[in-house]
Amino acid sequence: MTGDGQTYAFDNALAVQRERLDTLEELFDPGTIRQLEARGVAPGWRCLEGGAGGGSVAAWLGDRVAPDGSVLATDLDTKWVAELSHPNLEVRVHDVLEDDLPEGEFDLVHTRLLLAWLRDPRVGLERLIAALKPGGVLLAEEIDFVSSVPDPRMDAAPRALFERVANAHNTVLAEQHSFDPFYGRRVAGDLEDAGLTDTGSDGRAAMWRGGGPGGRIWQLSIAQLRESIIDLGLMSPTDVDAALALCDDPRLTVVSPLMMATWGRRSV
Repeated sequence: MTGDGQTYAFDNALAVQRERLDTLEELFDPGTIRQLEARGVAPGWRCLEGGAGGGSVAAWLGDRVAPDGSVLATDLDTKWVAELSHPNLEVRVHDVLEDDLPEGEFDLVHTRLLLAWLRDPRVGLERLIAALKPGGVLLAEEIDFVSSVPDPRMDAAPRALFERVANAHNTVLAEQHSFDPFYGRRVAGDLEDAGLTDTGSDGRAAMWRGGGPGGRIWQLSIAQLRESIIDLGLMSPTDVDAALALCDDPRLTVVSPLMMATWGRRSV
């Protein structure tokens, strides 16, 4: 659940969600790890992984800061991250808009695909920043679907079909789940407005193909939103099913959503 009582679109209780989280990790973990390495994460650090999801980044952080460092991994639903067994990892059910965090404790706070789900990301940011030690670093990674466009060399019909289902996906998430599909373009400014120093940002995108991990993450996401897309009159059942099949077709070639990594340091 989100802080305002609305539900997340992607339910951890569904068996397919484990595959969805695994696919997200396959697509986005390499870039996340590069960003964490660039922020200087080192043995002995105390880290907070907010919105830990499947737990792969929390596990990486636990290995990186060992033996004397530690990681607190939080999420509204800790079903998957709780399966990890790292001696320096603590897992906690937590709502960033409602529940307290230790103040001034962490060398690093990292989030990925968390803030855009919040009804007020700036409030969430303020709470995360308060958890940093003076001089500690916040790294927030947020997605922007501005770049999710097909290769113009695709045939016109499948190209138009993908554009329709991508727009329907974004509409359902925005209207029914308080998700901002374009928050990636805002997050850097929000970090600056929150008073962080030494701020910076770096966006990454790739070409995704049907039948590969990129096509699969679209398919897994659209499948969970199928009934909402139909109920809102955005697409017919036949068209949604055709779009799901298209995600398996290697002729589908699209630009991935932009993952915007932004960082800053809490003033000493």
